[in-house]
Amino acid sequence: MALAAALLAGSALVVLTGPGYVWPLFLFPLLLGALFFFELGSLVVTVWLGNLLVLYHSFAAPATPEAVRQALLGTALFFIAGLVLGRVQRRHRDERRELAASTLTDRLTGLYNYGTFVDYLHNEVTKVDRYGGELSLLMLDLDHFKQFNDRYGHEAGNELLRRLGGTIRALVREADIAARYGGEEFAVLIRGDETHGYELAERLRRAVETVAVDVRGGERAAVTISAGVAMYPSAASGEAELIEAADAALYESKRRGRNRVTVFTGVSGERELPASLSA
Repeated sequence: MALAAALLAGSALVVLTGPGYVWPLFLFPLLLGALFFFELGSLVVTVWLGNLLVLYHSFAAPATPEAVRQALLGTALFFIAGLVLGRVQRRHRDERRELAASTLTDRLTGLYNYGTFVDYLHNEVTKVDRYGGELSLLMLDLDHFKQFNDRYGHEAGNELLRRLGGTIRALVREADIAARYGGEEFAVLIRGDETHGYELAERLRRAVETVAVDVRGGERAAVTISAGVAMYPSAASGEAELIEAADAALYESKRRGRNRVTVFTGVSGERELPASLSA
């Protein structure tokens, strides 16, 4: 709206006073076009300006070829300037987005980082408290990842984490959040009960079994994951307790032999032993 108003105002001044006095006024719509619409905005402004000035000189008296040439030249110069401004603005926009993304995501895996996850968890728990519903938290941890790094090296470990990040992103919905919780531990928060959480955790567990990286000696190395699932509000009275419950289920998976999913079966205020739902 601001761009359209600026173009109309400048056009009216051209008609009333002649183009020679208002060339500088078209800098404002040009800047607006570049700021909000980048190169396309600059093109719209200069096409409007060029047509307006050429038409003005075609009907004005006297309509000399020199005056029309000057109008076309001025329009071309404005267009070049607008393209430069639009490209610079687009680059700044992209840099701002990259910077914002880098503060929200883990650079290695592409998943959200711990801080983003904690904020999201707090917001989702607050929504459930206010409007009702259910959340399931999945805590995932790579099995024997330290031994993997010791045997194959940290570069192989990093490559494995990168691929796992892509695998997790491919399996979770856009409405859910997947994060690298720390080290080789991941967290996924979904809307739904523990059945939905268990089913997703099982899909993730099976998918991780298929992820392998090339290591020294031409081998292909892979790992497995253990997972714990806890539901809010039935298994916890707050976000911290929800994390504790999911962690307890995760460590029960580790205790029972790893490469399995365990669902926390306790209720808020109790600490019943989690029971595994997978063989």
